[in-house]
Amino acid sequence: MSVVLMYHALYRGSDTSDIDQEDLPYAVSEANFIAQLDRLTGRRVGLLEADNTPPEIILTFDDGHRSNLEIAAPLLQERKLSAYFFVTTDFIDRRPGFMSTAQLQELAAMPGMCIGSHGVSHRFFDDLSESDSKRELLSSREYINSLTDRECRSISFPGGRYNDQTLQQLAGAGYVQWFGSEVGTLSLADWASDQPMESNLALSSTQHDTAGNLQPQRQLAPLPRVAVRRTTQNDEFALMIEADAGYYRRHLVRRQAKNLIRRLLGNRLYHGLYKSLSAR
Repeated sequence: MSVVLMYHALYRGSDTSDIDQEDLPYAVSEANFIAQLDRLTGRRVGLLEADNTPPEIILTFDDGHRSNLEIAAPLLQERKLSAYFFVTTDFIDRRPGFMSTAQLQELAAMPGMCIGSHGVSHRFFDDLSESDSKRELLSSREYINSLTDRECRSISFPGGRYNDQTLQQLAGAGYVQWFGSEVGTLSLADWASDQPMESNLALSSTQHDTAGNLQPQRQLAPLPRVAVRRTTQNDEFALMIEADAGYYRRHLVRRQAKNLIRRLLGNRLYHGLYKSLSAR
């Protein structure tokens, strides 16, 4: 059983001036982040690699805030820990508080730091047309490849939003790992694949081709993650990393309730409500 932790921006002391109001609920203080990393001592923390058993803990960071380089990366390097950093490419060099080209390249050059896509514009994939979705997938990956001189093969979906169209486009766009925001843990069955690359393909129902090889009949949903928030305290973090069944069951119920509200309101109204509540 593995746990994928989802972080966003970090901040030092009480200074959150670099973080937009709507992003504050997911911003974690440096002190809390250090305490959380200390709790991971002795556990296998790493990346998902082909032909390897998943580590106990996988660290991920969404959006590309510059605190990922300035605060998170040095602390990870000190502990020889690896992590995924999913960047929104339109934010690079453009959005205040987010990484520049030079900063992203510096992060990519650090051992164990994997740069992935978080789309181009941070638009939700389930709102996009087929052509716009394909453009976001391809353009963000190509841009990251050109900046980092490394192949981008992983993606996390903005807002955790996606649809069948998105999933059908991923492999053709060059991705072999995709992460969502559904609350849950990662089992070996989720990761197991008979494919030559470490893709999220499920063989829940199978058939044989003319050569007798098993062929996948559907794609697995994005790998689940659990969000570390500004309010996450030590006791709650312990339940997260211990994969406590009760904790994940409660949060899954909450997530399902939010998903129902979002489906009723639509992404635009739901996100507007979220921004309004975050500003209070």
